[in-house]
Amino acid sequence: MSGNNEIVCIIPARGGSKGIPGKNLVNLGGKPLLAWSIEAALKSNVVARVIVSTDSEEIAKVARQWGAEVPCIRPNELANDDIHAIHVILHMLEWLKREEAYVPAGAMMLLPTSPLRRASDIQGAAKLFHDHHASSVVSVVDLGKYMTNLRYLDGDKLVRVAPEENPNAQRQGLKKLHSVNGSIFLARPDILQRAGTFHVDDALGFVMDNMHSIDINAPDDLTLASKFCEAFEPWKSDKE
Repeated sequence: MSGNNEIVCIIPARGGSKGIPGKNLVNLGGKPLLAWSIEAALKSNVVARVIVSTDSEEIAKVARQWGAEVPCIRPNELANDDIHAIHVILHMLEWLKREEAYVPAGAMMLLPTSPLRRASDIQGAAKLFHDHHASSVVSVVDLGKYMTNLRYLDGDKLVRVAPEENPNAQRQGLKKLHSVNGSIFLARPDILQRAGTFHVDDALGFVMDNMHSIDINAPDDLTLASKFCEAFEPWKSDKE
């Protein structure tokens, strides 16, 4: 069957993690890290299904407890450190097509490492996707910097990333720089299968704020997210 205009949300959550052991089930604000993404997706009411792809029976159990589907356990070859998340999404889309004859209009990837995204962020990305009949939508955050600000270090030497830019140019008129924040990825399945990435040339950017763009990959990131939860609890409103 066709998913018509439906979006399926797929959350990759493998059992192993080097930076933070058991990261996807670590406690954040009183619930597992994974639960934040499941709850936001369900609350958004713009995704037809919320599916967790995992190699872990423990994660599968927790995912189901929080309302997500786990239709199959991910094969071990897709659970290694060097496997990019896009391969997990493609595997699930292929499984849904083969086992259920289900082909959605859009495939959304939510990484558990971005727990503070709101349901309204998911709604905004989905609206952008539908309104513009987009190939892909990727969430970004304003860096507050311009090309004239960017440098990399060659040893101790500062090297300008864009030497052709006037280093004394006034910021008025300069284009703002945005960074992919790792929170929301959305694309048509046929685009993903053909391109093998959400980052296609005509992708649209959905801008999120800094607070809700926190990406947890190290213990310090988790500490920061925990502090936000303490300061802004109960996080039950989508108006913060």
